[in-house]
Amino acid sequence: MDDKGSSKGVVANSSKDPVNILNSILQLSSRRQVSQNQIMIILDALAGAQDPALVSRFPAVLALCARRGIELSSQHLLGRYWESNPKRQNLERLLFTSAELFRREGIPAPRNLAQIAESLRVRYAGLSSAAEVRLAGGPVVAVADMRSSLQQFSGTVGEALREPDKPAAAEVRRSEPAHLPNLLDLLFSEKQKELVLKKLRGQHLTKTEREYYSRVVKKKLAAIADSKMQELAASLCSTVRRTPSRKARGGNRILP
Repeated sequence: MDDKGSSKGVVANSSKDPVNILNSILQLSSRRQVSQNQIMIILDALAGAQDPALVSRFPAVLALCARRGIELSSQHLLGRYWESNPKRQNLERLLFTSAELFRREGIPAPRNLAQIAESLRVRYAGLSSAAEVRLAGGPVVAVADMRSSLQQFSGTVGEALREPDKPAAAEVRRSEPAHLPNLLDLLFSEKQKELVLKKLRGQHLTKTEREYYSRVVKKKLAAIADSKMQELAASLCSTVRRTPSRKARGGNRILP
């Protein structure tokens, strides 16, 4: 894939949908090398695109930079334009908003993104809590769509880069009891049960799921795993089994 072909394919008028073209670049990035120059051209092209669905992929392209170890250059991205240039302003808005999304989602950002965003904070501080990014001479892009594209691409990357299962974890999954879901139903809500099974099977959890698992589900599991709790449960279960016989014997004594 040459520099010109990859970048022009994203924005040029052709029979192909540019959104699909960019998606294909992202999806194939695990098997195809993408150069720093190509990435910079794509980011520059997105800042001038008119399709919000296309521009919303901006953070995903930055995630590709992080994956490839590509360092962002403020001079390379912004230095070609005067500060009053609409393209530069769009790039600044998208870079700042993307940096905020990386920070909120806890996703590794490309090198220098945080520094670039910090240099823009005074000018674009209002975008930190904005629901949309209004581009100069361009579309209005929903921050939620940008977040979604970042999460989706980062999730794909996470699956691709996940280390092979350790033998112990694989063994746990192979020996997963058939009645485990029924037991989990007694202890956890449907969402909590889903997270337990995902964790057990080594499946990807989103940032929100990871936080909820750590804050709520893991504490429940820790309580279940506690030896004193297990002793207490075993003792109470044994008492419950003996109780009917005592009641029955007591009932026989008071009946005429």
